[in-house]
Amino acid sequence: MARKRELSSETRQSILVLRNEGYSMREIAKKLKISYNGVYYSLQRTAQTGSNQSRKRSGRLRCTTKQEDKNIRVSSLRNRCLTGPQLASSLNSNRKTPVSTSTVKRRLRDFGLQGRVAKKKPYLRLANKRKRLRWAKEHRHWTVLWMDESKFEVFGSQRRTFVRRRTNEKMLEECLTPSVKHGGGNVMVWGCFGAGKVGDLYRVKGILNKEGYHSILQRHAIPSGQRLIGANFVLQDNDPKHTSKLCKNYLQQKQAAGILFVMAWPAQSPDLNPIELLWEQLDRMVRQKCPSNQSNLWELLLEAWGAISPAYLNKLTARMPKVCNAVIAANGGFFDESKV
Repeated sequence: MARKRELSSETRQSILVLRNEGYSMREIAKKLKISYNGVYYSLQRTAQTGSNQSRKRSGRLRCTTKQEDKNIRVSSLRNRCLTGPQLASSLNSNRKTPVSTSTVKRRLRDFGLQGRVAKKKPYLRLANKRKRLRWAKEHRHWTVLWMDESKFEVFGSQRRTFVRRRTNEKMLEECLTPSVKHGGGNVMVWGCFGAGKVGDLYRVKGILNKEGYHSILQRHAIPSGQRLIGANFVLQDNDPKHTSKLCKNYLQQKQAAGILFVMAWPAQSPDLNPIELLWEQLDRMVRQKCPSNQSNLWELLLEAWGAISPAYLNKLTARMPKVCNAVIAANGGFFDESKV
């Protein structure tokens, strides 16, 4: 027979109050939707102990002391990569009776330390953090033309796919994500957005060198910025190709002419660019149409790009002050993107 749930302190207090008001035990049980025996034993315990708290249970004694528990927690916090077996081995080196790995893991969970796969992020030096912090403080409320490149595969996606299956259905065909070499071909695109609207979406063929990037700035980036935002718009660009003399001189000329203003971008900071979220949304929209080849993929990308709603783009823009505040709170380090 399954063990029944223990009554809470609040329920036991309610039983006592109702009993003092003259209710019978059966009436109390019906009113609180609990069993008659639960009411009876609760009142009996209160009469015997003078308290509505559970009696102390004997149980098995903990095999680790409070000091050992503290050592487990401190060791894990000093080196986040230590595994359960490594912590148990370190602890057992000073003990006569060994402690199991499961016990060590339970102690860690008691302290709120869960084992998780570490997220991969670009390495940030102290100088990178300082630049990110300065950028966040300066650009919390700017209206910007955000732009970047991204690659989309014809067959499959880099995103994880979740399925529901039984234990023995791991290799069932409908529970697998098919893949082919090199994704069956891909399409590289450049795009931009700003002020709640999408700009041009350009298909990049071959390797994008400084000459190709200069052409994009001339034919797509600057016209999109002027159309979406207006004169002297702020241009965001984290692509290293714009640091070439050709592109750098071109942007300096346009900035001197009052056409645009180039935002200084901190290195190692793709997480600050909201267009990364736009690329994920675009990929989700295209995946629903199941592209068959590169030409079809490009057509679907154009169709989905035009269907991006202003409400979604405004949401990405409105998120940026929160991103800046999160970077400031992290003192220039990385932040939890799911909380902004």
